[in-house]
Order: sequence, then C-alpha cells, then structure tokens
Amino acid sequence: MNQILFAVAFLLFMFTGLAAFAQTNDSTFQSESIIREDTSAVSSNSVESDETDDFSPGMLFLTLLGLAFICVCVGAGILLTVLGLLILFGLISFGIVSASVLVGLNRKSFAKGFKAFLVLASTTGGILFFGAGFWLLNKISHWWTTQTAILTGVTFGLLIGLAFGYFAYFVLQKLTTYFKQKLNLTTNNS
Repeated sequence: MNQILFAVAFLLFMFTGLAAFAQTNDSTFQSESIIREDTSAVSSNSVESDETDDFSPGMLFLTLLGLAFICVCVGAGILLTVLGLLILFGLISFGIVSASVLVGLNRKSFAKGFKAFLVLASTTGGILFFGAGFWLLNKISHWWTTQTAILTGVTFGLLIGLAFGYFAYFVLQKLTTYFKQKLNLTTNNS
C-alpha cells in the first residue's frame, strides 16, 4: 500500500511541475490583444520601453577592472623587459660578459667562465651598490666628506662583492652536485 501511495504522490508532483511550466494556450491562435503592434509604425502617443538595452553597470565595472589588470600586467612585462635589457647592456658595457667568455674559452671550461662572470658581476654590483649607499648615507647623516664616503663605499663594495661572488659560486657548485646526485645524472664508471 505504501508503494502505491508513493507512486501516486510522485506522479502528482511530476504532472504538477509540468503543468506549472507548460504553455497552456496554443501560441498560433493568440488573441489580438496579445499580438504586439508593428514596431516600425510607432505613433507619438504610444510610449513603449525598448527592452533591448543590455547596459549593466556591474558588468561595465568588471570589464574596466579586467582591462586595468591587463594594462598593469602588460606594463609590468614591459618594465621587466626593459630592466633586463638595461642589466644586459650594463654587463656588456662593463666588459663582464666579454671577459667571462674569454676566460671560458682560454681555460676551455664553461665552469671557469661562469665563475669569472659571477665574481665580476657581483664585484661590480657591490661597488655600485655600496658606493651609492654610502654616498646616500653621507647625504643624510653628514659624517664624512663626499669623497671619503664614496671611497669607503667602493672599498666595502669591492670586498663584499668579491666575497659574495666566490660564495655564490661555491653554493651553486654544491647545489649542482647535490641535484645531479639526486637525479642520478652522474655516470658510474664501475
């Protein structure tokens, strides 16, 4: 008895849902009041709203946000490209790239050329960074003369850049050896 009651209730709910969303009248035989007038012959006294306007302020706002995000990403890409090119041109103009290529070719070793590049680049960067840093610090605090501040900054930059270059090469060499062993890229001659 419960199964029959359940089946009848199910069928009633199903047909009720269909009847609620179904079209009750035949659409080919509509009354004259339902049919709209021709839109090309609009009289001046009839005011109908044109519902084809799809303007949505929220969508406009989201579109503008999307365009702003795209513009920011393009600008960041341009900035990074220009910065990378300036760094590359600086390395070439200081002779760092040329000197490291010559060292690598002379020693017939890519590792020696890379080591020369790393040490020269970090030393030059240290000289520029610490020279400008000490000059700026002296402009703020007025501890030394300008020449003394720049000379002190360049000296510290030379020593710290040189030490950092050798340390960075040592760390990269150890990391390369570690990853080669982890990935089993070394050849075993046994």
